[in-house]
Amino acid sequence: MPSTFAGCAVLVLYVLLSPAARADDTPRKTEDPDPSFLEFLGSVDGLSEANPNYLAQAGVAHPAPPPKPAPPPPPPPPSGVKNNE
Repeated sequence: MPSTFAGCAVLVLYVLLSPAARADDTPRKTEDPDPSFLEFLGSVDGLSEANPNYLAQAGVAHPAPPPKPAPPPPPPPPSGVKNNE
């Protein structure tokens, strides 16, 4: 019986403290990214200067062919007396 009481007490505390934990979840204003960092990211992609359309040349992924259907199960043995000879 004590474990049931402890479980209920933990559940009640969780229910009562959940709104307090979420009280600080206000949306924060994000800062603008550093312009030098954006310039660095643009300079990393050197292939884009040589061939600006290189992403369009990537082959389209084709899905795998559907699996073959399983063979039908063998027919059931004939009913009647079994001959072991």
